[in-house]
Amino acid sequence: METLTLTAMTMEWTLQAPAGDRAELDAAAAHVQSDLDWIEDVFSTFREDSWISRISRREATIDEAPPVVASVLELCEQFHARTDGAFDARVPGGGIDPTGIVKTWALDRVRWRWGLDNCLWGCGGDAVASGSMGAEPFRVGIDDPRAPRQGRLIDAVALTGPLNSIATSGLAEHAGHIWNPSTGEAADAYDQVSVVGGDLIAADAWATAIVAGGSETAKAAIEDGFEVLTVRVDDGKLAAQRSPGWPTVRQA
Repeated sequence: METLTLTAMTMEWTLQAPAGDRAELDAAAAHVQSDLDWIEDVFSTFREDSWISRISRREATIDEAPPVVASVLELCEQFHARTDGAFDARVPGGGIDPTGIVKTWALDRVRWRWGLDNCLWGCGGDAVASGSMGAEPFRVGIDDPRAPRQGRLIDAVALTGPLNSIATSGLAEHAGHIWNPSTGEAADAYDQVSVVGGDLIAADAWATAIVAGGSETAKAAIEDGFEVLTVRVDDGKLAAQRSPGWPTVRQA
């Protein structure tokens, strides 16, 4: 397998693909990097000069922005309705923040540049598989929220068939960026939520929504055809709950 790593939106984006023409892969990677840089210019909430930051401050309008902004915000509204309001790109007190789906939307957007089978795309805890690694499905580990990015896993899943995508949202690395839709306060129902399904962007939206909305939203995600792993940490002790069809291949 070949592994390519790109950087955009303060995150690493990786592609694991069958060994082949490295020069061809590197050439395609340059185009993908350019596309990701443009997406960052438009959607990064960490950049004061991005379109989404300027719109949020009411220094620019959606109509003035590239058409893709209206498309993404419309997608956010669709997930707001689909999750009964638990997913919301509107920030309490004003402003907009579509971060809950922009990463996976961007990942889905750039995948077409390769058109590869038997590959795995990943970014910031989210991943989507196409095919498999020979006879074995792609496997993705899930970080322990008590020690993020330290190689300590609480589970691992096989991404295959109709469950080829995983998204994880939580508070371990960036607390305070997800809020309770009922109170407008910082969400605290779960410390981390992972969602597996056949639609990467929807899995991402549901993961964020469950952190915000709690157990009732988790039930709604399962009814919508997704598998869910919820995690709470209390006094350093971890409590995880998996939906019946959760595709685990490893448990701690």
